[in-house]
Amino acid sequence: MRAFIRNLELILTIAGLLIVFVATLIAESKDVDPWHAAAITAIAVGVIHGLLFWAVRSRQRRVREAVLKEIQAMLSDIINNQLTIIESSNHLDAKESNRPKSVSSISEAVQTISSSLKNLSAESLRKWQIRYGRSPEA
Repeated sequence: MRAFIRNLELILTIAGLLIVFVATLIAESKDVDPWHAAAITAIAVGVIHGLLFWAVRSRQRRVREAVLKEIQAMLSDIINNQLTIIESSNHLDAKESNRPKSVSSISEAVQTISSSLKNLSAESLRKWQIRYGRSPEA
């Protein structure tokens, strides 16, 4: 089943070509213009291909978005827990050593990280890739 899904485009293309070929052979045997039959069949196959590929891509997009949300939730949980520990530890150290400026910069960094996690999306990934000159993996 996985091989079928992995090669869906090729299988559907071959099936479409076979359908056009068979329709042409049937048209020849019935004394109908084979080019006319082939053209109509090719148009129908093309429309069906387009609809199927659109449906597959839409589903893939929805699955990617769902996975991205799950990853975001997981990262938020793990990282926010660790950031809370860092921030709490920093506040305790600041009270003992009397250095409020350092606490402020660490608190800002914690908020930036937390905000970045909340805004994680496919669009933010594309912006990051553009900003840092990374190309998306195929």
